[in-house]
Amino acid sequence: MFVLSPEEMKKFDQITIKKIGIDDFILMENAGKKSSEILENEVLNEDDSIAIFCGTGNNGGDGMVISRWLFNHGYDVCCYILGDENRFSPLAKKNCEILQKLNCEIKFIKDGQDAKKLANQLIEFNVVIDAIFGIGLQGEIKDFRKTVIEIINEYSDFIVAIDIPSGVNAKTGKVANLAIDADLTITMADLKYGHLLFPGRELSGGIYIVDIGVSPMTYAENFPKAELLEDIKEFFPNSQLDTHKGDFGKVAVIAGSPGFTGAGIMTSNSALEMGSGLITLLHPKSLSQIFESSLIEVMTKGFEETKDRTISLNSLEEINNFIENCDAVAIGPGISRNEETAEFVRQFLIENNKPTVIDADAINAFENHYNELKKLCNKPYIFTPHIKEFSRLSGIPINNIKKDELTYVVEFAEKYKLVLLLKGSTSIITDGEQITFNITGNPGLSTGGSGDVLTGIILALLGKGFSPYDAAQVGAFIHGKTADIIAEEIGEISVTPTKLIQNIYKCFKFDED
Repeated sequence: MFVLSPEEMKKFDQITIKKIGIDDFILMENAGKKSSEILENEVLNEDDSIAIFCGTGNNGGDGMVISRWLFNHGYDVCCYILGDENRFSPLAKKNCEILQKLNCEIKFIKDGQDAKKLANQLIEFNVVIDAIFGIGLQGEIKDFRKTVIEIINEYSDFIVAIDIPSGVNAKTGKVANLAIDADLTITMADLKYGHLLFPGRELSGGIYIVDIGVSPMTYAENFPKAELLEDIKEFFPNSQLDTHKGDFGKVAVIAGSPGFTGAGIMTSNSALEMGSGLITLLHPKSLSQIFESSLIEVMTKGFEETKDRTISLNSLEEINNFIENCDAVAIGPGISRNEETAEFVRQFLIENNKPTVIDADAINAFENHYNELKKLCNKPYIFTPHIKEFSRLSGIPINNIKKDELTYVVEFAEKYKLVLLLKGSTSIITDGEQITFNITGNPGLSTGGSGDVLTGIILALLGKGFSPYDAAQVGAFIHGKTADIIAEEIGEISVTPTKLIQNIYKCFKFDED
């Protein structure tokens, strides 16, 4: 499913109007009519009364079209317009005039005194529709409009936002000072970034998408940069009978240090559950007994270690030689922040050219090492940080990243020409050009070790020949989907790394969907 930035949506409108020849009034009519159909079919009862709050721009125009259709179908409708008639966009003005001719009830809110009267009035309405700002809003909401939104949030029983909840930035999902907290959002043409990024994702509620008449030719001319991955069937055609273990990938996991052996074990077992053909865990040699007794179906190999029993820089040549016969590598789980080990990580990744997923302390090894990071450009690498690790990796303060995660992540991936998967409630996968949002998963994934499972899933996909980008987006989907399956069956509290590994197979029961 495509996901649009506000700029892309505006271009879609322009191309549809100027090059396809569909009038902008028709687009607005389509938006309002189809939104009203969703409201009638999915939300409203016959005796419901509806308050529709409209701005003076084109989002308000959409709201006025909705008002007209619902009014014509016999609903008790009151259209509240925030602002002065002199501020109308041409389309909003035209649709307001139509409403006036139909004698639909219209009330103008032009100042704070008008706004304060709303609290008592909203008690009369079953459903409130927000068509105040739409996707064009940037910055804070001020004056009486702020009061109106506060009252709507406090006194409404059920709120439907048109396109995006007013106050949510459609590009970043952020809120400057306040926003409509919608139960449902009806958006035009495609999802917007702000529907998927927090807090916009939470404030949007359930989402319906309406086709307003954008031509396929428009998509061809301005192909969207981002998508939401909804299914993975296409990535897994039926396996052939004439195969052997080498066809499923020979992979290596470089991991482990005292007290953190579990991370490498979980990564290895996760890759095993994902069907990797041959898996070898490369680790500090003194930890051999722990790994060999825990990994019955995974090979292990010990290497020279530091005095802290972490992987030594002196093991670099031997590990490089071993990796030559592998299809893909994972590095980082439980590897420690030992300085010599961090230097090993940097040198290994500079010399290595195998597809590699880089996680945990292998990410932290590049903190303040930007020159070495530049040497990784154009390698088939996937970095998988959470926001704190991304802050260390990029040198960007966390508070800055939180204001616009998407922009910083895309810029980083574009600069270093690699794939980056920013883990979070909505995960972002990008190579600097294309973007995938992943919304599978739940709070149960906050358990320590779940990231190691993700690393193993991605590693297995790389070993099977997936491109780094596809391995990252499909891996994130499987990881989150597995957590959702567990939560549905036994509850979020039971989403442990071990259960994640044990339930991965359920994501591949395509015939039962």
